[in-house]
Amino acid sequence: MNLEERYQQIQLDALEKIRPSKEERELLEIKFAEISSKIETILQKANIHAKIELSGSFSRDTWISGSRDIDIFVILPYESKLSPEDLLKEIKNEIKLNWVKKHAKHPYLYAVTEGIAIEILPSYEFKLGRTIRSAVDRSPMHKQYIEQNLPTGSNDEVRLLKQFMKGTETYGAEIKVHGFSGYLVELLIINNDGKFLNVLKNANQLIDAVIKFQRDLNVDLKKFKDDAFIVIDPTDETRNVASAVKEQTLSNFIAAAKNYLKNPSIEFFFPKQIEITKQRIQNMKDSSLNVCAIIHKEPILADDILWGQLRRFEKGLFKYLAKNYMKPIKVDSIVSNNEIISLIISLKKHTPFLIWHDGPPVDKDTQWDFINKYTRREEVVFGPAIIDNRWKVLLSKKPFYLEDLIKNAIKEKTIALPSHLDLKLKSVEILVKEDLIERFSENKDMLSYLFKLLLGKPSYLITE
Repeated sequence: MNLEERYQQIQLDALEKIRPSKEERELLEIKFAEISSKIETILQKANIHAKIELSGSFSRDTWISGSRDIDIFVILPYESKLSPEDLLKEIKNEIKLNWVKKHAKHPYLYAVTEGIAIEILPSYEFKLGRTIRSAVDRSPMHKQYIEQNLPTGSNDEVRLLKQFMKGTETYGAEIKVHGFSGYLVELLIINNDGKFLNVLKNANQLIDAVIKFQRDLNVDLKKFKDDAFIVIDPTDETRNVASAVKEQTLSNFIAAAKNYLKNPSIEFFFPKQIEITKQRIQNMKDSSLNVCAIIHKEPILADDILWGQLRRFEKGLFKYLAKNYMKPIKVDSIVSNNEIISLIISLKKHTPFLIWHDGPPVDKDTQWDFINKYTRREEVVFGPAIIDNRWKVLLSKKPFYLEDLIKNAIKEKTIALPSHLDLKLKSVEILVKEDLIERFSENKDMLSYLFKLLLGKPSYLITE
């Protein structure tokens, strides 16, 4: 079997798993009809003029089996004085589901019923060139564009790309992932002649790419200078659909695409579950890398707020450890059983015994203060010495172990502690490698995550 035949066989095998069945489709259609009918009644009773529209991947027939999400937009006239909050209050009071009011860039209602996730999103009518009133006003226009421009029969190509990105951990525009949104996936398929394989073959061209769907459009590159690549929204020329994709995620996708094209396997779509054996537990314990975990309670927060705070905390902690010579490799978090576990992997177990301290250049008068300060200090091992035209001393320091350094950072607030996370010494648990493995000895998902983190390589490179 040649490469092209292997590609085709793997795609057929993947589609068997991800293409929704007739029964699944009917289930979602019935639920949408039920909820939208109730919303219509509420609007009539309250004399609210609005249009109800199904949006999202289900409406565009690009959804994956098992992802049972229904996005219902309630579109108010542009001039409406009714606020999204007031509209949601009316709906929440009348439709008796276990609603959670969420708020990322825009408030919306979320509930799960019969295994189906329902989102109700208020918005205002959108027209190009007119100031948008809410962050989701464009979304119904996305549906229209995809329906009109996705080549016939390419719905399954979108599904394949979504599943490939899920399998390689690059799918999802939320802050937790910083990856590719469903809409972006659809646009990439359109831009590659409706073919999944074409997207992979052209993946390396995404670096610094500028993709636009109107040939005569002039793109102000300065506006998007911080973005990894640019895909201009065909419904709004001021927006980059790829703005959420970070450089690291793009690199991960390009590498996965190239590896798949060279050595195709169904495991790029559906990675093997990592089996935690006694040998693998021992391998983790014997690893030459140092591991420390900060464990604290998961607060009730919208995902984007929670992960926004976590990512900022991780970034601050990484910089702090680097500044203290710990040579951190990775700081990452996982949520498991209502706990947040922030994991730190570093090359060093403790801060160094000896640390260079820089003084002023030899042509500065401040050198006298430096010389007087360090000439007779007991902790000075070498110096004050002139090295590269600057005074320096080598100081002997009491080492801080990784866990103690983290405790000190939390206690002294030498790193920014997120306001919504309960990061106080009395409410966090800090564990190092063996204690951490013992703490989660019955949590196979957590141990699999730790094992993969210590390996440091993508799922498709992990072999038995």
